[in-house]
Amino acid sequence: MNDLDILSQLRRKVGGDIRHELEGESVVGISFTSDDYVFQGVIRHHTVAEKAEILALISRLTSLRKLDLRRCMVLATPDEMGNLVELTHLDLGSNFLGEVPQWIEKIRDLHYLNLGVNRLHTLPDFLGKFVNLRTFMLHKNNLRAFAGEFSGLRKLDYLNLYLNQIEDIPAFIWRFQSLRTFNWGLSGVKVISPDIGNLENLEYFTFVSNKITDIPDTFGNLKNLKATRLHKNCIRNLPDSFGNLTNLEQVTLYQNQLNALPTTFSKLKKLQKLNIAWNRFEKYSDDLADLPSLKWLATFDNPAQPHASIAPQVRKLVTQRPFNARIEGVCATTSSERYGPTW
Repeated sequence: MNDLDILSQLRRKVGGDIRHELEGESVVGISFTSDDYVFQGVIRHHTVAEKAEILALISRLTSLRKLDLRRCMVLATPDEMGNLVELTHLDLGSNFLGEVPQWIEKIRDLHYLNLGVNRLHTLPDFLGKFVNLRTFMLHKNNLRAFAGEFSGLRKLDYLNLYLNQIEDIPAFIWRFQSLRTFNWGLSGVKVISPDIGNLENLEYFTFVSNKITDIPDTFGNLKNLKATRLHKNCIRNLPDSFGNLTNLEQVTLYQNQLNALPTTFSKLKKLQKLNIAWNRFEKYSDDLADLPSLKWLATFDNPAQPHASIAPQVRKLVTQRPFNARIEGVCATTSSERYGPTW
């Protein structure tokens, strides 16, 4: 049976068309996600037996380079998927696998790997062999360690470790100088290492719901930073070096302990959205008027609220918490394009 025959069988078992990519008569890419489905995974509601049949067919597509099974809730994958040694892009996000499939070790060279939302407690050491990984997504698991075996992943462009149980950020991550996006949160970390300043290519940084009180001066080295989410920490002061982040467009600082912004904040001429709600502001600096690109500003749940004249260029001033809305809903951004999917 050739790839086109397998593809026809897959269509019948799925119950509709499947996004795919062909090279000649070989299937080199296939996706089992669609925006037409509420949960996006097109086989999410198939029976366990039906999913097993579909996965067995996929295992026979040995020319596959890209496989997307995100949000299909397959729960388990067969060892026969080790036949897919040509994969460079593998998305198993939101499948509640419980453990990393052993067959992944047989893949020669992965560039993209999503294992987020899989109830993982540990990571096998063999994942460290994929030194050409650009994207590594491990968010919303139960990981307690990101071990030294992964210190060789120096080509990572995107690393998502949000919502795990790792007590501290491993020091080797600060040597991942190719990182453009780094997500971490809800771990109880109390200190950000000054070595964060080494990540000079970082563009998007999420560091949410931890216990830091200060941001190191070296944060100002991140001059390519475009957006950062630092909400739900215990931050009391921002360093003057924050003003060096002249490419910043969006900043979320709500639910901290700030009562002022550094005077250097006025240097952030590209800043468009700023959330400083739920802090300790009793007054607001006139420097806000010096931010020509600022169009959206949230200040609710502070001891005092600013008059609109403090920043006349702002089109949307949010001084009251939106009714029946999560605070996250008014963050600077939750764009999956910038921060990656959280499911």
